[in-house]
Amino acid sequence: MKYKKIQLEYDKIYSYFKRTCEQFDLLEWNGKRLDVWSNDKIIETYKYKDLKVINIF
Repeated sequence: MKYKKIQLEYDKIYSYFKRTCEQFDLLEWNGKRLDVWSNDKIIETYKYKDLKVINIF
């Protein structure tokens, strides 16, 4: 099912961002776009292809 794939991708993204980025409050991933939230604001947005380039998947 699609939600399992999205969850696996999210787990990889979360692990990567937790190790390499400044603190954030929330990662919001829908399978196509990642929004990084801090203090109730989106501080960064990435597309799937951006995440592929940095070898998260």
